[in-house]
Amino acid sequence: MMFTVMTLLIFTVVVSARVNPDGPTVVLDFTNCLNKLMEINFKEPGVLIFANADYYSTSVSKIQAELLKRINDMMTYAVEIMNPQNEDVNICDSYDETLSVLHIDSFDVRPMPAYFLIVIDSYQDFPFIAGRLMRSRSWNPSAKFIILMFNFAKGSINIQFVERMLTCLFRYNATEIIVIVPQENNIRNAIVYSWRPYEPPNYCGYFNETAKNRLYVQNTCQKGSLKFNRAFGRDIPMDMKGCILDIIALERQPFVSRDEEDSNIELILIDELAKTYNFKTKYDIVNSYRRGERQDNGQWDGALHLLTSKKAHLLIGGIFPDFDVHEDFECSSSYLADSYTWIVPRAYHSPPWAALSIIFKREVWYSVIAGFIISALSWRMLGQLSRDLAYNKSLDHNLMNAWCCTLGFSCYIRPIRQSLRIFFSFFNIYCILVITAYQTKLIDVLKNPRYDYQIQNVEELVESGLNFGGMEELHDLFENSTNLFDSILFERWIPVDDISKAMLDVAVHRNFSLLCSRLELAHLTSVTPDLSDSSGSYRYYPYDVNMFSVPVEMVALRGFAFMRIFSDTLEIFKQMGISAALRRRFAWDNIKRRAKLIRAILMEKSNVNALALEHLGSGFLTGSREN
Repeated sequence: MMFTVMTLLIFTVVVSARVNPDGPTVVLDFTNCLNKLMEINFKEPGVLIFANADYYSTSVSKIQAELLKRINDMMTYAVEIMNPQNEDVNICDSYDETLSVLHIDSFDVRPMPAYFLIVIDSYQDFPFIAGRLMRSRSWNPSAKFIILMFNFAKGSINIQFVERMLTCLFRYNATEIIVIVPQENNIRNAIVYSWRPYEPPNYCGYFNETAKNRLYVQNTCQKGSLKFNRAFGRDIPMDMKGCILDIIALERQPFVSRDEEDSNIELILIDELAKTYNFKTKYDIVNSYRRGERQDNGQWDGALHLLTSKKAHLLIGGIFPDFDVHEDFECSSSYLADSYTWIVPRAYHSPPWAALSIIFKREVWYSVIAGFIISALSWRMLGQLSRDLAYNKSLDHNLMNAWCCTLGFSCYIRPIRQSLRIFFSFFNIYCILVITAYQTKLIDVLKNPRYDYQIQNVEELVESGLNFGGMEELHDLFENSTNLFDSILFERWIPVDDISKAMLDVAVHRNFSLLCSRLELAHLTSVTPDLSDSSGSYRYYPYDVNMFSVPVEMVALRGFAFMRIFSDTLEIFKQMGISAALRRRFAWDNIKRRAKLIRAILMEKSNVNALALEHLGSGFLTGSREN
């Protein structure tokens, strides 16, 4: 009996030792499990963020130490260890939309991390670690995440924690995630959970969706060995089955307009893109917002603030992202291009008689006089050699006849000899060409009056004393420039919210100069009568040289799942010529609109009749009746 009791006691102690959570066996099992998962999913070299809590158990400490040792032995990853700081907040359980894009770190020149490895004891540590990761410059929601929660609890409790972790990361567009938790009944085994954020039409990846009741077992670990040798990844469906794509569109023609009759270059392109993946687009067209800039505290204003507040998935409207936007947001590949140039007031017309001064230029008269003298001397020399009449041998008569022919008159006596007649024929052809060219130029200068001196470069613009400006996002392009004139432009810049009013200041009031998009300028010119005169000429002057050319892109929160495939499709659209076709369509629409505009201006001018005899008769009749 005593022997049986001792045997049972020894067996119980052995079994208890085998399942001790702090024992080396369990630590080795979970370390091997994580190591296998890393070998399968973290294949390419890159930056790896190793995140942990400030306080952790002995088991987690041993797992972390063994993992770091193996990672260093592999020599594959550049490892950065990160843990929460005192200023980090619980970013999961108390959701704050202002934290969508808010970095507490300064710019980091290191490459973005490709992998995140998080080892924690319980869920309570995770929100603060997530807060630290998401608010750092190294945050990359497109990376792959492996999370070990070394929490021995009931399976249902761990599932709830996993759902909350996946939901928290999904709020910030992280979707390539697996979470490892110990199996409830067998401490040496682990379950690898994941989920599918996009399961249309029931789940479209909207911001209010969660991972609750949507987990699936991606893999299992049995005593340190994986059951399936398969990797996890971003599962993006190609058919969204009518899911809604929310888009904030800045009303900026010709890119975006509320009027369906307008060109709407960008709206048409985005609609075609959405149809490719069976999305339904829902536009929120706003005209009271500009793109937005990053403030000193890291937050964004303008339309980008609406995007960070999760009001939509995409932001469009002729946007060209600068460095700050690319740093904090996800941008597509370029699908349109635009160029910017300075628009200044058109110089005043010169007086009508001033155009005639071109016919009195020295070069004109020097060439005419030289031709006249050479022709007269040639006439006399050929007259002497051909023994023509004495009249054609006299230098005085030769000069007079040459002058008459040059002015288009006939000479007194024509040559008799054949050789002199041939010369006379060619000389008359020369005189006809001179007179024709002279009269053509005269008609040209009278029909197209000249202008006073026109401002044609930035230096003259700065020295002219004109106010100048443009959109706020253009202002930043002149910051920190070593060019003197760029520094002056930056200091004296006037932000412009309404381009139409600014163009009226340029063309009508003549007190402003605008840095403007050529596409936007072409549209405004075709719909605004005040920008053209009665003859159809522009009342403004655009510089011939572009200040710069920019790509037009759409913007989303960093990690937006569809941005990569959207960019690939947009590149295909460009290669197919769709973007070029939209520009040609816009140019043709502009021609038609401007033709209607000029016709309306001419009709309005023709309705103002001069005083006629009927008016005078009516006036006399009225006067006689009064008398």
